[in-house]
Amino acid sequence: MSALATLEIALRRDRAYARLADSHVHRATREDSLGIIKGRDAITAAWVNEDAADVKITADLGEMIAYKVKGPKQSWHGHRWVWREESRVMREVVIEDRGDAKTAPQFHPPLGELRSGQGQYDAGDKAILPPGFPEGAREIADWLHQAWNGRAFNLYGRAWLPALIRALPDATFHFEHAIVGEKQTAILWRVHGHHASGKRVRLIGSSVFTGDADDDDTVIDHAFMVAQLAGEVIDYGA
Repeated sequence: MSALATLEIALRRDRAYARLADSHVHRATREDSLGIIKGRDAITAAWVNEDAADVKITADLGEMIAYKVKGPKQSWHGHRWVWREESRVMREVVIEDRGDAKTAPQFHPPLGELRSGQGQYDAGDKAILPPGFPEGAREIADWLHQAWNGRAFNLYGRAWLPALIRALPDATFHFEHAIVGEKQTAILWRVHGHHASGKRVRLIGSSVFTGDADDDDTVIDHAFMVAQLAGEVIDYGA
């Protein structure tokens, strides 16, 4: 079991928050759907607000884990990604689909910018990948790009995808990072799109593929998507 998986269990089950002093640098950041928490002390404070819960690690790729939490009131799936400075965590990205109602920050009104999925060239067969993206994950990324950005839904039979595109017709998926393990490949991605109301929606997603590429565990914070669609637009005339 990786150090990250061991830490997840210690924090959730045992509430051993003192472990964060050794696992994270002082200026560490944690990003989730609501924003970025800056500093180890603030990250610790966020953990203190969590109830003790049982957790099962469902995938362990060293610097990325997938887990299932069984809390006193509800259960949910999550993925945690970390980047380290030497041996300590300097950045982490957490994606959880808890279903809790959330409040999104206010949005700027639409500025009439070019919508990413309209008036563009065809998606093509190859994903645009960032520097350092592992070559071993390219085949899966290209396949997802064709299915998600190219709208080839026949290549990816998951109900969440057409539901998301119905809500955000111009949704564009960007692949940010990947980890290739012996039996599993994990990909961190983001999606940007516009609702019919004109509101822009931004989400973080994470997928773990085991063996056959069709066998995946994907986590998206659906509650935050709802919150963004219900969020208020800044009124500059007020």
